[in-house]
Amino acid sequence: MNRYIMKQLAVPMLFITFSLTGVIWLSQSLKFVEKLINGLPVSTFLYLSLLLLPDILRYTLLLGLFFGTLFAFNKLYSDSELIVMWAAGLSKSALAKPAIYVALIVTLVMYILGFFLVPYGNRTVTELRVAWQDSLAAVVLREGVFNSLTDGVTVYIREKTPAGEMLGILVHDERVPETPVTYMAERGAFVKTDEGPRFIMNAGNLQEVSKDDAKLSLLYFDQYTLDVSQFEKKSGARWLSPEHRYIWELLNPEDSDRVRREAHKLNAELQQRIVLPLYAVALVFIALAGVMGGEFSRRGRSRRMIVAAAAGVLLLIAAMALFRASVQPVLVTLALYLLPVLASMAAAYLASGGRIPFLDNKKIPDGVIGGETG
Repeated sequence: MNRYIMKQLAVPMLFITFSLTGVIWLSQSLKFVEKLINGLPVSTFLYLSLLLLPDILRYTLLLGLFFGTLFAFNKLYSDSELIVMWAAGLSKSALAKPAIYVALIVTLVMYILGFFLVPYGNRTVTELRVAWQDSLAAVVLREGVFNSLTDGVTVYIREKTPAGEMLGILVHDERVPETPVTYMAERGAFVKTDEGPRFIMNAGNLQEVSKDDAKLSLLYFDQYTLDVSQFEKKSGARWLSPEHRYIWELLNPEDSDRVRREAHKLNAELQQRIVLPLYAVALVFIALAGVMGGEFSRRGRSRRMIVAAAAGVLLLIAAMALFRASVQPVLVTLALYLLPVLASMAAAYLASGGRIPFLDNKKIPDGVIGGETG
């Protein structure tokens, strides 16, 4: 029986989770599309996009679990399967156990995501993004447009081959206004050397104009090496923001002035990673209360379903508000832990047979099987 109910629950939960994840993932991946057009390898694009998934899954898993439980148990109820199981002597707690097992599995998965995969993904995405932005290739490998390396230096490339070679190159350097220099070459490539990045151009010429005496100097070359290390951005030591830190880095951060200034943010991130998975159990109890609360009846439970759905959404909204507010008072942090516990207890009470008067039908029709009458 447990396996049957868990299977009925897993299908809608996974469908909702993957559907929501797909939509959010697609919108988040669009931020890398421009870099893909500008020369970012497709494999790197896919890797960056996949690294976004753990952070998205933390929230879509909760929504998928909640609405999947509502859907699955409402279907079992509508098909009279829950009523038959109840009539066969199974208690409401026995019927709820499979959903609680799934909630505990989701809780464990969310802890793995929050403690390890989310910070790994966030950190790696940031590092790759910075490396790409700092790379000269991110600028000058754009084909068919004039690219600015820095003030006064413009690069044009007609075409880039799959091997990384550039064809039809023009580099105009007017950082010294009195003697602007223009380099033209048939082909070339960026090369990393021990001394720094170099732009090697082949089969071209160098044109230098002296504005004082209006003279043009022309130099033809078979190969010319241009030092472009001064144009490369230098990334200093980066501050690891709270969302990029592993759990042990939040528990025991380094001793620095920045850490002391940002201690409240580090603490808020730590609390969120610990508390958020607890909402999986609370949401399942709310869903069970919407379907199994009160007495079983052949009548529809649309009112209870709507109230349960609204309660679950409001619980998540309240949690998000508390997560944002937890950077300040200690009482808010206490409320952060109490909210999922109290919500679970109240929903478990309702799911086990407790009643809220305005949700119960005033008149019980014929054919009702009593919920607690035995």
